Amino acid sequence: MQSNYQIFHRRQDIGKRISLLHREEQLSVGIIDCGTPEELSTALDAYITGTGWALHVMMHEEQGRIPELRAAYPEVTFIVFSNPPSLGAQINAMADECYTTYFFITRSDLRIINFDDTGAVKLLKRSDHPAIATPLLTNKLQEMLPSIQAPMLRGGRIDPVPFFPDGTLLATLYPFQGLGCYERALFQRLRGYDEQIKSDYYQCLDLGIRCWLFGYPVVNLPSLSFHFFNRQSVVEDRSDQVGMQRCHTKALCIRQINGKNYTRRWGRLTDTRLLHTEVKKRLPLYKTDFFQLVDQWVAPKAQP
Repeated sequence: MQSNYQIFHRRQDIGKRISLLHREEQLSVGIIDCGTPEELSTALDAYITGTGWALHVMMHEEQGRIPELRAAYPEVTFIVFSNPPSLGAQINAMADECYTTYFFITRSDLRIINFDDTGAVKLLKRSDHPAIATPLLTNKLQEMLPSIQAPMLRGGRIDPVPFFPDGTLLATLYPFQGLGCYERALFQRLRGYDEQIKSDYYQCLDLGIRCWLFGYPVVNLPSLSFHFFNRQSVVEDRSDQVGMQRCHTKALCIRQINGKNYTRRWGRLTDTRLLHTEVKKRLPLYKTDFFQLVDQWVAPKAQP
């Protein structure tokens, strides 16, 4: 929410500011500050020298020295939260503040291997209208991370199965750690990340499933590739968290039968209030249900 953060806008020369009055910038890059000050500086230097896109940094005010950062990086906009924010809150703020057609989310502890921004925008313009183009990720040993997720139900709950990328365009259930290129207008029509879910993993899972069920794929683009330069293991926290019922209610309490949508409770993982106040109102938006998505999903071949 706006009251939870402050914006420190980048400085622009007057010529560029006037030219932007008559057109919208195509892409901006949002860097989530999640490491050391040195890592953030290195990431900013790489984007400033390697791209021409507008840069935003999302951070908690205890993490940085804003006057010094603004003096060192006058061309960067800083979105500074007064309390430690969730992943979804940071990306929602980026979407609200960047005013570009597309935005790309990365992290300060990632390094660029290949930033195919042109390919990402081209993918998002495809006729089947993907919602997010996600990157290929490697760890500090240059090993591929299993960031492709296939939908699965196990033990009455959603439990996606991870796969390794295979170098081709692949469907994936959700953006791993929120990373990827988004179309801003579509992201906001889909209502962005659910900040009432208190788990980064379930926030990403919830958004990805909504994209798919509303008819917008999430696709892994191997020409977008990034490197966790200081981490060997990158593991999601899939433990039960406050709000996980919201994700399951939006995903599993909808059934499509003969092309018509119905609501149905999903046991103890149903948020009854949400089902009646929000999900039922959005029934016409569902193009399929999660059970059909599982049945129709074509997962990449398992790798040894």
